[in-house]
Amino acid sequence: LLFSYFEMALNINAAARPLLEMVYEASPAMLRSLVDQSNNMVSDSWAVVMQLTSQVMADSHYFRLCVLPTGLSILLFWCLNVPLLFFNFFPTWNPIENWKIQKGRYETGDRVAWMVLTVLVNQTLAMIISCCNQNYQGLLDAGVKSGMSAIPSVGDLLWQIPACCMLYDAIFFACHCLMHTKWLYHNIHKVHHKSKITIGISSAYFHPVDYVFSATAVVLPPILVSDHVLTTCLWMIVFMFETTNAHCGYEIPFMPSAKDHDFHHSHSFYSSKEYRFVTMGAFALVWDRLFGTKEPVDNWWAKNPNGITKRMKAPIEKDGKTD
Repeated sequence: LLFSYFEMALNINAAARPLLEMVYEASPAMLRSLVDQSNNMVSDSWAVVMQLTSQVMADSHYFRLCVLPTGLSILLFWCLNVPLLFFNFFPTWNPIENWKIQKGRYETGDRVAWMVLTVLVNQTLAMIISCCNQNYQGLLDAGVKSGMSAIPSVGDLLWQIPACCMLYDAIFFACHCLMHTKWLYHNIHKVHHKSKITIGISSAYFHPVDYVFSATAVVLPPILVSDHVLTTCLWMIVFMFETTNAHCGYEIPFMPSAKDHDFHHSHSFYSSKEYRFVTMGAFALVWDRLFGTKEPVDNWWAKNPNGITKRMKAPIEKDGKTD
């Protein structure tokens, strides 16, 4: 299935632009004018990015390909998560406290300190890999551009970003299921599941090997669907909002539900036969719906509409066993 997805993405990427040009030519003049204005806005915005990055580093092409996507995602990560960390320790000042999934349950200061340290190590590792010469050369060999040539149009972005979401969901589902097998779970992935009360930084709290392995599901999609780094940057923004929302611990109205992944952290570990493989995907959980790994979670929420509360005994995992 994954290979079919990759082949489909490459085929769509090759055929999309001629198809979009045909649709554009057949559109009414007013619509073409709106499309032209939107494309000019994209081009003008990227021209500003090029001007700013040229002031930061002499080799601005390298900066845009290797530094910008990862640096942008890390910056956005902390912008989103510093407030969530504050709310974990000062819930009475939290305007979204009523939407908390695990009512009255919070991570301890010691646990958060260790999580922050682990996240910083992982993000440093990500930046080192992203900035290394091998990655730069690989992107050049793949034909990824960062200038004004081949910049994606609005029409390109309207299919490329959803395609990234679909590809990420498929790759992440497969990687995540692999990480829930016995040896990989107990030796690597269990670090991520030590976060039983999800807060935003849980999204980057991994064993470093797990972090790098899971990152393949993030970096591959934009390379498959586009030959310009602008798509990568926009995709990284979308991804960072999605993964932070999934781990934030709040069921915020008009946002994608975080209940399913919160349940994954509180109940899904290797020794739990019933919930060992549940809600393994992302976004709309398409693959979980196809493989039936969402149904046990839906059934649990139907029986426990209030979720895990402070007075309720939550599952506890110790050395691969459940108390």
